[in-house]
Amino acid sequence: MLLAAVLPVSSSAQEPAEAIDLVLPRPLGGGETAAIEISLGPLARGQEVTVTTASGMLLGTISPFGIRAGADAGTYNLPVPKDAISGDRLSIRLSISQPGGSRAPTPQEVRSVTLKLAPRP
Repeated sequence: MLLAAVLPVSSSAQEPAEAIDLVLPRPLGGGETAAIEISLGPLARGQEVTVTTASGMLLGTISPFGIRAGADAGTYNLPVPKDAISGDRLSIRLSISQPGGSRAPTPQEVRSVTLKLAPRP
């Protein structure tokens, strides 16, 4: 059984990355893992999406390669370590890295963020 919490991303490019709070539908069981599924819209060449916890722990970086200009960059899954989850919550920050610095993603760049629970493989 796969459970998920879906939240739209709603920050603008001029604002610093705000924390996105994801709530587990129930506590993580012993035979389960958690993962963040991120759906990306079009990204410019060289842009990467960095995902950290609100406290600064790096969860992963998504580096799309070979995407056609204007095409969606795809959907990616990042595993979440148990110690990143506090109680039933996971608070993350997303940023777009590009030459010259980083910024918060737009809703067109990061379409959705989903926290999923699944049986361990």
